[in-house]
Amino acid sequence: MSAMTAVLVGLVVLPSVTGAVLLGTGRPADRWAFPLGIGVAVVALGLAVAAAVGRPELSDGFLAGIPAGLRVDGLSAVLVVTVTAVLLAVLVFAAGDLPRDGTRARFVGLMLLFAAAMLVTVTATTLLTLLMAWEVMGATSYALIGFRWHETRRATSGAVAFLTTRAADLGLYVAAGAALAGGAGGLSLDALADLPAGWVDVTAAGVVLAALGKSAQLPFSFWLSRAMDGPSPVSAMLHSATMVAAGAYLLLRLHPLLSATGWATTLVVWAGVATALLLGAVAVVQRELKQLLAASTCAQVG
Repeated sequence: MSAMTAVLVGLVVLPSVTGAVLLGTGRPADRWAFPLGIGVAVVALGLAVAAAVGRPELSDGFLAGIPAGLRVDGLSAVLVVTVTAVLLAVLVFAAGDLPRDGTRARFVGLMLLFAAAMLVTVTATTLLTLLMAWEVMGATSYALIGFRWHETRRATSGAVAFLTTRAADLGLYVAAGAALAGGAGGLSLDALADLPAGWVDVTAAGVVLAALGKSAQLPFSFWLSRAMDGPSPVSAMLHSATMVAAGAYLLLRLHPLLSATGWATTLVVWAGVATALLLGAVAVVQRELKQLLAASTCAQVG
């Protein structure tokens, strides 16, 4: 394994393993959860900068004929640095925001797993790798939004956000099935634009559905408003450089696929225009800061 490949592996594995350890340890780890989490975020930021400069790539067998691959290129280089920088800022703020008697290890563990899933999402080179990270990101976001689960409103808001994005996420399963049926056996993201007519349209439709849901575009925009019931650090993480940006990132990554259909790019443009106008108007009339941020984030992504 080369040095740059080790950097890429460390960038993903370090927050994943640390987050899992914190979740597994639970309350006994509350006292040292934030120092550990912030330390991991600092190291991850350093690894992200190194990966952005060195542009490493990794691919290995996972399922029969379908590899699991990661790559840092011009597009993902920006995102890996941004995600780790935001993670560090959010954890520093959360260290002072969360109560001392709160379940701090659970919070930091979920945050690290969420960030790791986002890092895999933006570096994935195959639809299989992307789909696995996409699902972990959705599950951890649900747990973070409903972090104060004993409060009914917050727990319900987490369920609303999860079920809404989960419904849209089914588009990725449809896209993966269509890609396999169309002959893209390795599920490489770069090969999706070369699918035969019909299969390329179904694949693009699934991708667009998943992207609109994850980025809170119409008709899925309402979930982000409910997600603001989570702790403020969670809200910051969701609508800054991570989950809400994931759908937009997916559309950028798979632009050749969308262009190959002749209709998908037009659909995405009009969905963005409608969201920008409608949610911009919603933002203007909000009187609560977090709701204003939610609506304006939808509009700006649109």
